[in-house]
Amino acid sequence: MELLKRIYKFIIIFFEEVLSTAALITCASAIVIQVFYRYFLNISLEWPFELSIYAYIWTLYLGAAWGIREGHHVKFNILYDALPPKVQKMINIIFNTITTVVFIIIFKPVWEYLLFNYRIKTVALKIPWTYVFMVFSIFLTLTIIHNIEHIICDIKSLFTNKDDDTTGDEVKY
Repeated sequence: MELLKRIYKFIIIFFEEVLSTAALITCASAIVIQVFYRYFLNISLEWPFELSIYAYIWTLYLGAAWGIREGHHVKFNILYDALPPKVQKMINIIFNTITTVVFIIIFKPVWEYLLFNYRIKTVALKIPWTYVFMVFSIFLTLTIIHNIEHIICDIKSLFTNKDDDTTGDEVKY
């Protein structure tokens, strides 16, 4: 069981932290290459611009999954903070359940669309569109996993006699 937890933690950290950081570095590097070639060598390259866009897409979706895991997304919580902790947890459970159900429903059509787009290649890099937008299915999977973790954590804390302010957002790895 401990081995499975370590493998799970490694996979989550790899996708959300390592891969998103690599995508951000790739994006920045491609932009630097493009600027150097265009302004210093007077050569216009197509591929760095395209690569920077695709790397940025990967950075956004993997970073969003990390934000969900850590509970760092922007919240409009003026009314939410005024509610008792147990009500906050119930709202979290409802919201995370709805989000999870919607993401589970859209997962199959997203996957089919990705497979359909395999034969279409990008303009400059000539890679299948499937690889470019595969990150969305990874995002959906990670979000579903994190929401289930948050739901379980909130349900457990709802039925304990603790009356603290912790929510499922504090699931740590």
